[in-house]
Amino acid sequence: MADATPKSVRIAVKSGIEKTELKEFPWPSLGPTDGMLKIEACGVGGAEPEVYRGEKWVPVAMGHQIVGTVEALGPLAEKMWKVKKGERIVIQEYLPCKQCKWCLKGEYRFCPDADFFGGALQRVGLMDYTDPPHLVGGFAEYIYLPWNTVIHRIPQDLPAHLATLAIPIGNGVQWATMDVNAGPGKNVLIIGPGQQGLGAVLASKEAGAEKVILAGMTRDQTRLDLAPKLGADHVINVSNENLTEKVNEYTKGGGVDVVVDTTGDPGGKNMEQYLEFANMGAYLWVNCFDTGVPVRAVKKKYLTVRSGRGRTYQATERALQIITSGKYPLEEMCTHSYGLDDVDLAIKATAGREVEGAIHVVVEPWKK
Repeated sequence: MADATPKSVRIAVKSGIEKTELKEFPWPSLGPTDGMLKIEACGVGGAEPEVYRGEKWVPVAMGHQIVGTVEALGPLAEKMWKVKKGERIVIQEYLPCKQCKWCLKGEYRFCPDADFFGGALQRVGLMDYTDPPHLVGGFAEYIYLPWNTVIHRIPQDLPAHLATLAIPIGNGVQWATMDVNAGPGKNVLIIGPGQQGLGAVLASKEAGAEKVILAGMTRDQTRLDLAPKLGADHVINVSNENLTEKVNEYTKGGGVDVVVDTTGDPGGKNMEQYLEFANMGAYLWVNCFDTGVPVRAVKKKYLTVRSGRGRTYQATERALQIITSGKYPLEEMCTHSYGLDDVDLAIKATAGREVEGAIHVVVEPWKK
């Protein structure tokens, strides 16, 4: 039988600051430990607009929330991954060494090869496409799978656009429940209703949190409106409501046990507020790079403070369980879909530009 693989593959790449080009590269030569994935859909991550407008990441093949069907597989890759051609998988962006102490502990997100604070930064969606195999980003028809690809099997009937939520909801699971202990009986405040914030809402409610409160702004109204369907007990629009007053009202003065702040919080203004109503022994997940954590307040209230470093394999598996449970209207979270010709617009829509009401945006490479 003749080889049915295409001679060339289309991929949308970032060639300049907020500049996308559609390129074609030859089908790569595969070794025994390599594979190829036919991409069904690739979600646009919450951090992707920052990468797109940044000077650092040029040239780069973007896109890491990838779901697809295994198209080609070397014999050793088949043994390592225990998958067959034709199976559907989600892949993570990390390309770890699998030999360092972190990989051997199962913490491949801390592997120096894949970590933001490491060296080589081997991550799908953040790599230079100019050298072979070229196909190293998710906004493409196919993506090359090296030996160290991290994969998750998915059901054959799971819609691709829902499967792309595995990464952002996985982040919510990791950050809210694994990093800062949201769970039974807890009052949880989540700030920022983006993909990860909504993922944290889902994860907290699934973990048994007593009360889940989500805060956002007027520009986030579509997301705030959706949040109660995903498990939020209350939403706060901080553009016209006082965060402290509303939290005190909703908790009846009982404060919060967990805070997950998915915003950048420049200057730490959010933190100044939630330190007021954080309970003794509360857990804080912070993201404010521009300010230090006040140790006096941490000591006084015996707080546990953490920040984000991606997600574990287990968090992504739990996200897939939530997605496939059918308990939540996740279709409403997937608001927009674009083809390869419109990757620029897909990224800008995720940033709240040029398109209104976008929550989770998906690129479908075969869409006409």
